[in-house]
Amino acid sequence: MRRIIGRPALIGVGLAVVLASCGGEAGPATSTTAAPGDTAATTSSTEAGIADTTTSTSTDTTFPPSGPPLAVQGDNNETVEAFQFLLNCNDFGNLTVDGAFGPATLTAVEAAQRSLGREVNGEPDDEILAELSRSCSERRRLDGDGAVTVVGNAAPDDPEVFSVALLSGSTLTVTVTLGLGLVVTVHWADGSEVSLQGESPWEIDTTRDYLIEVSSPSGPVTFELAVNVTAGTQETGDWILATDGVIYRGTKLTLGDDAQTVIDQIIDFLGHDVRGAYDEFDTGWYLITDPQPLGLRGIYIEGFAFLFFGPDPSDPDHPETFARWRFEGPTRDANGNARPDDYATTAEGITVGDTVADLKAAYGAQVTLGSNSDEFYYRLTDSGGELCFYFIGSSEPTDFSLISEIASECRTD
Repeated sequence: MRRIIGRPALIGVGLAVVLASCGGEAGPATSTTAAPGDTAATTSSTEAGIADTTTSTSTDTTFPPSGPPLAVQGDNNETVEAFQFLLNCNDFGNLTVDGAFGPATLTAVEAAQRSLGREVNGEPDDEILAELSRSCSERRRLDGDGAVTVVGNAAPDDPEVFSVALLSGSTLTVTVTLGLGLVVTVHWADGSEVSLQGESPWEIDTTRDYLIEVSSPSGPVTFELAVNVTAGTQETGDWILATDGVIYRGTKLTLGDDAQTVIDQIIDFLGHDVRGAYDEFDTGWYLITDPQPLGLRGIYIEGFAFLFFGPDPSDPDHPETFARWRFEGPTRDANGNARPDDYATTAEGITVGDTVADLKAAYGAQVTLGSNSDEFYYRLTDSGGELCFYFIGSSEPTDFSLISEIASECRTD
């Protein structure tokens, strides 16, 4: 469903991360003043060095500016971000897209003006923005946190398209603050349109890449969008997966605890009928000690594998202990009923079936990519130990790879 924007209007879109991109003033206002409702700073900024630019031979006729400049050196706002992205896209520079109009951006603007046969004054106007937009086919990717402003230029045969990774259970709102007659739609990555339910926001129920498309049926239009994404809240389960053990409804089973006590508690938590249903196995892994190796046995129950060391024959007073755990997803309870998908999660709500994007949204830079000779994983460490998140397949996971296993220890070569 499409909505024609005839005046500033609110468009809701269900999404999963908050976006940070470009915006700022456009149109007849002065170059250092943002559009109504925008609070972009206009302080000056210095760029490190002058970026390389590509300069084409100018045309015989030089056209003067068609209107007031949209940005000048010293500005620091979202309009400058839009120009920086488009200058890079058209090979007029190799700029950092940070919204700061410094010497490198000035050089790139002048190169673009010279190539387009415009007066070279370093102050890009609305027509420069439109021409750069028409010749750029690259999609701008939106990411980050908080409400932001996005600036662009759309035409009848050339919509502006933004890509964004969206998490399930989130809501995006887009307010058109500048640009009449626009059509704003949201699409799956494959191009199919996401349906809008009446006037309510789009509800995103699948974590993946989405596209926000802004088109103008009547002619080239410089627009400004206020974009905000409210992330969904991850649910936590009865079982909390921690770096130093597992917690069931507040009761902690800590790595190093007595094995039989842990097993008895697990069976008690899950129901007496599971006692005869759990699988006990020898992992085939051994800790070499003197006088003989210690076996590592395990029990598999309700999607969990709990692993235990010992007992140590050289230390009769040291019992068999809880050594490791891994979780491979919910199964069925003692009565044959399916466990809910989130019955075992980390404290931040991450579980088997979630994606790398969910993982990064919950932990950010705390999770790092690792691998062994057979598989990739993401590792989370804290004072208690580590958690490792594994994925289906042997190739490097993408943002939308599904978590297939969570473990208390990473497998290394």
